[in-house]
Amino acid sequence: MVLITARVETPEGIDLDAHTVPLALITLFEGWPTALVATTLPAAYRVWLGGNDAWASLLSLGAAAAAGSLAHVWARRDGGVRPRHALTLSLVVFVTTFASFALLGPRGLTLVERAWLPLLAISVVGTGVVARLFGDVVERAEAVDAHARFRGIIDEASDAIRIVDPDTLKILDVNRRDCEISGYTRGALIGRDVRHFWPDEPDLRTRREATIAEARDHGFARAFGTPYRRATGELIRVDSTRRIVNHHGRRYEIVIYRESVEREAAETAQREAADLRAVALLASAAAHEINNPLTVVVGSLELLARHLGSDQQERRWLDRANAAAQRIRDIVARMTRITRLERTDARPGLPPMLDIHKSSDVESPEAP
Repeated sequence: MVLITARVETPEGIDLDAHTVPLALITLFEGWPTALVATTLPAAYRVWLGGNDAWASLLSLGAAAAAGSLAHVWARRDGGVRPRHALTLSLVVFVTTFASFALLGPRGLTLVERAWLPLLAISVVGTGVVARLFGDVVERAEAVDAHARFRGIIDEASDAIRIVDPDTLKILDVNRRDCEISGYTRGALIGRDVRHFWPDEPDLRTRREATIAEARDHGFARAFGTPYRRATGELIRVDSTRRIVNHHGRRYEIVIYRESVEREAAETAQREAADLRAVALLASAAAHEINNPLTVVVGSLELLARHLGSDQQERRWLDRANAAAQRIRDIVARMTRITRLERTDARPGLPPMLDIHKSSDVESPEAP
């Protein structure tokens, strides 16, 4: 408000209103809503001062606000305030101020003739140069905010993110998860060569070199189960994705990685589920094929039992056969209800076998 209501005295003793310069600057950076408020205050002040030339001052205020609003829209489309925006606005402010003096008639033209150079200096220096300097300050503040926002986002990522110079293999930046996996602080990681984390075995280092070469040649590379050495010296396996990007003429390698434990556990669970399904389907089909003739065998044994006495040797043989058939029926029932894969204890010379009793949910007493 102080700048808007201030007046500039020229060497010729002429007082010039400086309200258009700060008004144009405010509008350039903040837009028309702020310009509306900023225009109301000096306009009310000028009306309060009164005078025959008050209407010309009000006109110059409106013109400066309109020019600043248009320059604001232009600058937003171009991604920010640039020298061309500030210079154009300063010239427009000078022209509108000159026009407001000209509207006063001969007296206004006389004032312009005597004060055009200070007026031009006020417009160009006050609007153009100050806008550019203020724009640099705003850009730096926005850059700081953008960096803080970028830092906050990548630090919340569940995967480790590392930015590397692809030419020197020096670490440029890392996120919090990278520090947690590696065991180093961010300060200890930045500037360190990524090869420090490679294992010492030549064949394992060759795998890492091949992945980096692929990323350099194709701009992208992916690796699974790669050995990675932590700060404690412990070797873990990680899955990584590498991508080469260009930003403002400089190349960066973005490395995103995570421990392989989760993937390996998921793959193991998926593989076991597939094995279980295959075994269950096979066992169910086999049980169906066995159950049909088994029903005939059990029925025939029951018919024979009716014609034999309980004290005959053949009856004892028949009872044993019937008990064996019942045991087969129990095994068949278990084969149709396999819910997990449990192996029997390994025996010398024999491959691992499925333990039907441990692998099924059927609980029945074993036949004597």
